[in-house]
Amino acid sequence: MALIGHEVIIKDLNGLIEAGRLGHGYIFHGPSMVGKRTVALALGKFLEKGVFSPPAENEVLQDIKVIDLAFMHRLDPDASGDTIGIDAVREVKNFLWQKPNTSMRRTLVIDNADLLTIEAQNALLKITEEPPSSSLLILATSDPDAILPTILSRLPRLYLGTIPRATVERWLIQDQGIAKTKAVTFAKRALGKPGLAWRLANDDAFRAELERAEQFIKTTPATRKDFIKKLIEPEDFSMRRFLETLVTVLAWETPSAAKAAFWHKALRLSENAGNFTLNPRLQLEALMR
Repeated sequence: MALIGHEVIIKDLNGLIEAGRLGHGYIFHGPSMVGKRTVALALGKFLEKGVFSPPAENEVLQDIKVIDLAFMHRLDPDASGDTIGIDAVREVKNFLWQKPNTSMRRTLVIDNADLLTIEAQNALLKITEEPPSSSLLILATSDPDAILPTILSRLPRLYLGTIPRATVERWLIQDQGIAKTKAVTFAKRALGKPGLAWRLANDDAFRAELERAEQFIKTTPATRKDFIKKLIEPEDFSMRRFLETLVTVLAWETPSAAKAAFWHKALRLSENAGNFTLNPRLQLEALMR
């Protein structure tokens, strides 16, 4: 993913580095898919190689590590659910307490940090209280309220907002080679989120998820139960992922009081999906009542 927008944040981070005032931890927060993870990785690369850009796909960096759901599933292939547990924090500690190989800092990024369990957050708090001098911990999240107040109080927050549509459209055309007509559509639907624009243009699995969300919205009381049953049947079904996709689709709908209420209801359910054990079938049926 390219680095798109966020010029002020990047300038501020550069200023902190030049002044020798870069902290040992930050919370990058803002809407999903606006580039929080990308900026964090670009910062880590800058500290290691002096270039403020995200690592290339096959680029090897020695002093950067990312912990996210994909990492957790690699750590424990048999694990279920959409949470980042205590094992992740052990990885954080093992990584940050080692001396950097080539960089001035070891940079560890926890993506979707709102999915950290309470147990994991309590363990992480101890790290934020006494961080190693050569460490940089970045929590990237679209829901900072899901993070313990004690952690929020110890890490400065940097807000990364949406990107102008024209900037996203230009990036799709010039860097991604997307035809102008498609780029216009993708940029409009991306709602200022470059990550969403990229997925609309390149991610077949995501487009299939969008189609399922659109079909779910169109179900009738007579067809809904059967549709939901088939929807949640696959072993890799993720309630959190589906709800996030559903919220995206609803944001494209023509505004009305009823649709706005439905969007807010879906959004609240999406925010809780990673924190509670939900029965997907019952929750999806209740959502449409």
